Amino acid sequence: MTAISRRCLLLSATVGAGAALATSGAVAAQGANAAGVQYYWGFSNTCYAMFFFGHPTTTGVCPAGGGHVYAGYNFGLPHDVAPSEHAQGDWRNCADCQVMFYRGCPDKGRCAAGGGHIMAGYDFVLPHDVTPPPNHQPDWRYRRKYKSLFFDGYEQKERCLAGGGHRQQGYMFVLPYL
Repeated sequence: MTAISRRCLLLSATVGAGAALATSGAVAAQGANAAGVQYYWGFSNTCYAMFFFGHPTTTGVCPAGGGHVYAGYNFGLPHDVAPSEHAQGDWRNCADCQVMFYRGCPDKGRCAAGGGHIMAGYDFVLPHDVTPPPNHQPDWRYRRKYKSLFFDGYEQKERCLAGGGHRQQGYMFVLPYL
C-alpha cells in the first residue's frame, strides 16, 4: 500500500461516493520557472496555512477573516516531477482560498471560501521526513479537516474553520525557501 492510499484510507473513510473533483483554470504562472519550481508560496500569519501570495488580484480567503497575510519566507515549491519515498505528490493550489491542499483523497477538505477546495495550477511534489538541508524549513504538516498544509512549529495552532486548533497528521514536510 502506498503512502497516498494509506492516508486516504485513514483520513477519508467516511467520505460519501458523491464527492466530485472540481477543476478550474491554472493559477497565474507568476513565480514559475523552467526547473519546475513555483515561488510566492508563504506562511499566513493569521491561520498558519501555506498559501500562494503571487496571484495578481487576491491573497485568497482566510478562515480568520479577510485575505491571508503573508509573513516569513518566500517558498519555492517543486511541481510536476515524480513523487518518491520522501516526496509526496497530489498537492494543489485552491483557486478560491489560495491554500496548498492535498487532492489525493476523494474529500477535498474545507475551503474557507465555502464548500470544498477547487484545484488549480500545478501538481506539487513536497519533500518530507528528511533532515532539513540549508534554506529548508521543517514543521510543515497536513491538517486533516482542511486537507491542507500548515506550519506546526508554534505551540498555538491558530484558528481552525472546522473548530478548535489545527491537528497535524502524517509526514513532516521540509520545504525549500529563498
